[in-house]
Amino acid sequence: MHIIVETQGADAKDLGEASEQRLRFALRRLAWLVDTVRVSYRDANGPRGGVDKQCQVQLHLRSRGNIVVKTTADDWYAALHAAIRRAVSRVVKHLQQSRPLHARPLKRLELATVNVGTSS
Repeated sequence: MHIIVETQGADAKDLGEASEQRLRFALRRLAWLVDTVRVSYRDANGPRGGVDKQCQVQLHLRSRGNIVVKTTADDWYAALHAAIRRAVSRVVKHLQQSRPLHARPLKRLELATVNVGTSS
C-alpha cells in the first residue's frame, strides 16, 4: 500500500507522519485490497480560522475503483480521524456489496414438522 500525503502550511511534516501512521493502522486488515492512498489537506478560510480544515482521503482499490471521502473539522487531526473512519466504513460496505450471491451466507431454513401416522 502506497500512501501519498499532500499538505499546505507549517505543520506539514507532523501531519504527514501522523497521517501515514494512522492510515496504516486503520487499513491494516484491508491492505491487500488498497493499492494507493492519497491524503490531501486544505485550509478553506486561510488564516481567518473557524471550522475550515478539510481532509480528503482517496483510496484506489485494486481492480475495484476509487473511494473518495472529504471531511471538514476545526483542526487537522479531527478532520483526518473522521475521514479515515468514513473511508474504512465505505471500503467495508463496498466489499460486502461486491460479494457474489453464492458467497453470501444463506438464510436459515426452518423445517416443517411432519406427522407420520402409524396405521394399525
